[in-house]
Amino acid sequence: MLVPVVKKITENRKCFIERVFPVGGVWGVKEGDFVEPFNSLGDCRFSQNKLSLPDGFKPVDLKTPSKFYYVDTLLGKAKNEKIFAPYDGTLKEIEGGGFVFEENERKYVLLSGVWGNVKSFYENMSALIETQTKDILLASSTKFHASGELVVFPNPSDVLKTSYLENFVKGIKGKIVYIGDYVSVDVVKRAYELEASALLVGSAHNEVFDFAKEHNFPIGIFCGFGRLKTSEEIYKFLSSVSYRYVFFEGENNLLRIPVRVEDLNPEKEVSENAVFKNIEQGMTVQILQDPHFGQTGVVDTVGESSIFVRFSVDNIIAEVRYPNFFIVE
Repeated sequence: MLVPVVKKITENRKCFIERVFPVGGVWGVKEGDFVEPFNSLGDCRFSQNKLSLPDGFKPVDLKTPSKFYYVDTLLGKAKNEKIFAPYDGTLKEIEGGGFVFEENERKYVLLSGVWGNVKSFYENMSALIETQTKDILLASSTKFHASGELVVFPNPSDVLKTSYLENFVKGIKGKIVYIGDYVSVDVVKRAYELEASALLVGSAHNEVFDFAKEHNFPIGIFCGFGRLKTSEEIYKFLSSVSYRYVFFEGENNLLRIPVRVEDLNPEKEVSENAVFKNIEQGMTVQILQDPHFGQTGVVDTVGESSIFVRFSVDNIIAEVRYPNFFIVE
């Protein structure tokens, strides 16, 4: 019985990662240099935070178009709410109305994020690094690009997910967060407010995807729409690389994870490009038949026109008729 094959985790032995300054910077490496993830490529200076003040904001003692305030100094009021400076910075009046508070310029160090060799530079703005990665195929994703430190939460109940986001010890700003098997729109909204770089999840409903697209928020779904469980293989791999710098490529439906050359499997140097394979006992499959639609399991028995699949969640075995499944590798 020939069945379609989907490779969820693939090894990419040669790819290019672009690292970009937010503003023009100064390079500290040259072409051909070997770099590791926490090596500095160079640095620049710019204002890294900006606070847009709400409508109706009235500043305190602002007699010029701009004024410097120390952190925790009263900036002004919006209705009855007092607003204090969240950092040292400058309050500026915007042309056309309104106010913005910009943090003082600080040094920003651009890290490599990968193991590889510097291939080329584009002026003082970006560097291209030749590297190798392990890529996870996303079932669906918003078409944005993001990069950041990967944070992998345990698969918590829906009730706990917002609490994990709120109380994560280092904060989730700028991080790519795996939140669990399923995510609700309320949790996605909170992750967006807390300025996560991107959100990863096993499954979601359409309203989550609609919110992410409307707000240009990167979100990646591993399994599909509905309430589906992230496969054990993907969750274990994510957990093994938690806190690594990773790259979310929504246009390509990929989560790209940098690895060392020695982390690649030498036996897979010649990749298997089989689109179909004969189904065999012990293979992992994803189901496209109710009541297990979207779930993954392991083939227990192969019949003439169907297979029997064991699901690890409740250890039940169910018959699935061909062609309502595909092989996951």
